[in-house]
Amino acid sequence: MKFVATEDIAAPIDVVWARVSDLEGFEARARDRVTGLVRTPPGPAAQGSKWTGRAEVMGKTREVTVTAEALDAPNRLMAAAATDGMDVTIDVVLESLAPARTRLTVTTEAKAKTLTARLMLQSAKLARQAMAKRYKARVANFAARVEKAAG
Repeated sequence: MKFVATEDIAAPIDVVWARVSDLEGFEARARDRVTGLVRTPPGPAAQGSKWTGRAEVMGKTREVTVTAEALDAPNRLMAAAATDGMDVTIDVVLESLAPARTRLTVTTEAKAKTLTARLMLQSAKLARQAMAKRYKARVANFAARVEKAAG
């Protein structure tokens, strides 16, 4: 299952990149939803950093691992998550449209590796339209916050 959302932001690409690549900020917000969140290796978050913890996924508490796969400033961030037979990739691409305008494209794709995960994705596909609407709204909300902070 794949979701894509694109937003144009009235801010320079470097400003948007600073917010997109704020891994410590994302980690701090994740602590509200993920129990026992641990980052390895210790120190500043960077490409190759890995977070593990337990979170509610599809109504059940599951072990989750997220890895920062690529940090190509200021154009691309990619993260990979894994839980109970399912792999999820998050790909964030920034494109400079003008000195003070940036296009943000966020693509999230979930792939099942087990029958149980395939059944979970199949049930999620029944709510695909509502999930896509929420996904686009969250990306739009993030873009609005970045734009507001940029002034």
